[in-house]
Amino acid sequence: MPAATFPKRLSALSPPWQGVAVALGAGLMALASQLAIPLPEGVGVPITLQTYALLVMAGLLGARLALIAVLVWLVIAALGAPVLADGAGGWRAVTGITAGFLVGMAAAAWICGRGAERVSGVWPLAALFLAGHVVVLMLGWAGLVSFMDPGSAFEYGIMPFLPGAVVKSLAAALTVRWVAR
Repeated sequence: MPAATFPKRLSALSPPWQGVAVALGAGLMALASQLAIPLPEGVGVPITLQTYALLVMAGLLGARLALIAVLVWLVIAALGAPVLADGAGGWRAVTGITAGFLVGMAAAAWICGRGAERVSGVWPLAALFLAGHVVVLMLGWAGLVSFMDPGSAFEYGIMPFLPGAVVKSLAAALTVRWVAR
C-alpha cells in the first residue's frame, strides 16, 4: 500500500477519533521528550526522541492532525506541565532558549505531514523527514542566536544533533511504512 493512502484514511476519521489521535500524539510527544540522552555541559538540552515521535505522527496523521497534536503539546507545556525535555514546562520553557526548536517542530509537523501525504517509499520518506529535522534545527539555531553568538549556537545547538537527525529520520520512515502496511 502506498504511503500516500494511509494518512488520508486517518484524516478521514470522525471528529471524535481525530480528537483521540491528537491526544495520543500530544501524549507521544510528552513521552518522547522524557526519553533522553544527556549531553556534555554547555549543551542546553539532551538528545530526545521528540523529533522521532513528531515525524511518525506527521507520517501517520498528516499535516493537520500532526500540527494540532504538536500545538496541544506546546499549550500543555506552556501551562506548566513537565512535558518538554528534562521535565521542563511553563511559559519560560516554551518561550526561552529552546523556543526556536519548538516552533520548528510545529513547522516540521505541517511540512512533513503534507509531504508524507504525497510520498511513497522508505527512502523518499526518510529524505522528507531529514528535511523536517533541518527545519527544526534551523529554526532552533535562529532562536539560539538571540541568546548567544551564531558560531556557538551552531556548535552547541546544532552539531550534537546532526547524527541523531539522520538516524531518527530513517527510523521514523521505517516506522511509518511498517505501520502503514
